[in-house]
Order: sequence, then structure tokens, then C-alpha cells
Amino acid sequence: MDVRDLSSRRLPTIEIDCSPAYEFLMTLIVFNEEKDYDYEVGSEWFDAIRARAGSDLLAALKEYQVDCNHFWKHLLGLVYDSEAPRDVPAFLAHLEETEPLELRLHLIGYYRRGFRKSTPLDIILQAAEGNPEAQRQYLKTSFPGEGDWQEVLHHLFTIDPEVTKRHLLDILQRWYDQVFRVYEPQLMPILQRDAEAKRAMKQTMPFGRLIETATNGLEYVPEPGLRRVLLIPSYVMRPWNELSEYQDIKIFCYPVADESVTQDSYTPPVRLVRLYKALADERRLRILKMLMTRSYTLQEFADEFGVAKTTMHHHLATLRTAGLVRVTSNDKVYSLRHNMLSEVSELLDIYLKGKS
Repeated sequence: MDVRDLSSRRLPTIEIDCSPAYEFLMTLIVFNEEKDYDYEVGSEWFDAIRARAGSDLLAALKEYQVDCNHFWKHLLGLVYDSEAPRDVPAFLAHLEETEPLELRLHLIGYYRRGFRKSTPLDIILQAAEGNPEAQRQYLKTSFPGEGDWQEVLHHLFTIDPEVTKRHLLDILQRWYDQVFRVYEPQLMPILQRDAEAKRAMKQTMPFGRLIETATNGLEYVPEPGLRRVLLIPSYVMRPWNELSEYQDIKIFCYPVADESVTQDSYTPPVRLVRLYKALADERRLRILKMLMTRSYTLQEFADEFGVAKTTMHHHLATLRTAGLVRVTSNDKVYSLRHNMLSEVSELLDIYLKGKS
């Protein structure tokens, strides 16, 4: 009997891209998630964005995204398909040339493999084309527990695709003119430095370790059918990752490393501050002690400490963003990054003594 040897299956190729249009979308995602995550850009950044955007643009954003970032993540594939250097004007020009129905397919998740697992592809297509029964079925099967996403679908299904396209282009053009254009010259050198550093690592670093290093602790096991991994550095997303998919591409929008951000010698590195904040908690120290022996799931930690999973997830997220633990990309299993423990005192020594 013939036996297939899957151990030699080729790993996906890794592509690294720091094009401006990706960070443009990241600013929209981060701005929409101010209340959910502690972003390093700080409250002053959000206040400045609100002031620059103005009430009319903020109202238009609210109408379309309904507090759901699937809306903006689903445009990453259109950035990828736009002309190099994939700046914002090129991205908007590509959107202008995109058929309204094709844009709707992107917006409702047609090109994301995770969405296809719960809903047959032909149902998503028929829903996009306006079939009422298909739309009802898609609403039942496409993450029914996520109220924000359900609101987005309801909204998109009630608007003509041509109107959606026209309004979306208007919103994005205004966001570029009033908000992103001001920050772009400051952000792009940082993103380019980080992308170059990751490309250098790619030459010598194994597939899994490169992704774990870039994402600061995400352990990724390649999924069947995905042939490419796209790594996109983001400054505004720090210290978090944003994961998405587009056809056969897994997308990691990862936080740029501290060394890619220009700082004076008297300012403590963000990575150092993050590490010591993570360690300045008794419960998190106990978590690290447990991880010295084996890996744990979120539920196992919650049971051990007798707290809600949301509380435990906060502590584990703090440890992961500090680089002390790794987690599988589906947020299931946590383990210790042993090599990072030895770097804690080394980072402090480098900062205090001014070593390079």
C-alpha cells in the first residue's frame, strides 16, 4: 500500500511588506479599538485623530463599521492586489477600478478561509448578489455571536453595492487627507527599518522562529491550503498583532520592534518598560513559575487561579506582549520563552550603562 509522506510538505513562503496603505488601514483599526486595547500610541494620539477627522468624518465611519474591524481587515487583500509601491493613492485607485460587487465580496468575508468554514462559498456569493434567502442564511452562520459583525452585514445588505463603493471611497479619501497624510512621513521610516531587519532575519532564521520573533510570541502552525505568509510591520498597532487571511495568504500585521523606533539614550526602551511592568505582579510571576514545568491552556490557568478567563487572558496577554510567553495562533496553548528570561537583566544593563 502506498503511504503519503506529509513530513516533507513545503512550508508557506514568507513575504515582508511595509507599504503605506497597510498602515493606513491599521490606523482605522486601532482608532476603532481604543476602548478594547491598551495601545502604545497613547490617549493623546486618539485625541489628535478625533480632532483631525472632525465630526462629519467620524459620523460616516460610525455608520459603516459599527464598531467592527472585520470591515477594515477585509480590505487588506485589496491593498495586496494594488500596484506597487502600494501607497494610499495606488490603493484608492485600485478601489476605484474594483467592481462594486467584487468590493462587497471582500467586505463580507468571501475571501477569508475562516468565513468559508461556516458558510458554503456559493451562499456567500448569492448573499453578495442580493439573494434574500442566502443573506438570511449567511447571517445565521457567519459568527452569529458577534453582534457588531452582524450589524455590519445587515447594513451592507441594505445598501446598493455602487452606493457602498462611493461612500467608502469618500471616507477613505478623507481619512487620508485629514488624518493619515500628516503621520505618514514619521511612520514610514520606522516601518522600513523594521521590514529590512526582518528580511535580514529571514535569510538565516527558520520559518516558525521568524514569525514568533516578529509577532513577539505567536506560535504559528501552517494550515493546509495556505501557501504564503505575509508579514506587515505596524507602528500604531504596538504592542498587539492583527491576524487576517486573503485567499491562500495568512496575514500577520505585527508590532515593529523597539529597536526600529528612534529614541534618545535617556528614554527607557519600551521593551524594557514592558518587561518590568509584566513582572511587577505576583500573579504573573506565578504564571511564569508554572510555565517552567509545562505548557498550559487559558482554561487551565483560569481554573488554577479561580478567576474568569477574561481576567486570566489579560495577564497572559501582558506576558506575551512583553515577550515572556508564546501562544499558538489560535490562542489555545501558552508556553514559556526560556531564552527571553536571560535578556531581562541584560536589557536593563544595556540601558543603564549605555551599551550599544
